[in-house]
Amino acid sequence: MNKHTQAGCPRCHQPFICKVNSILKCDCLQINLTHEETQYIRDKALLNYDGDCFCLNCLHQLKAEYHQQLISRGN
Repeated sequence: MNKHTQAGCPRCHQPFICKVNSILKCDCLQINLTHEETQYIRDKALLNYDGDCFCLNCLHQLKAEYHQQLISRGN
């Protein structure tokens, strides 16, 4: 049984290896996210991408997008 899954990022369509079965080796642990950032990304994934995982590059972009929205709202 393969522990890792070849996946395509639903946002940018670049291939990446999803390591959901070995979460300690997963690329998503290479980014520090606050609870609010995680919630924003989770909601974005559920609403727009059927809950799929994002590649590390898109996680960084979504984190920046979250902060840009905060700035735009004046928070």
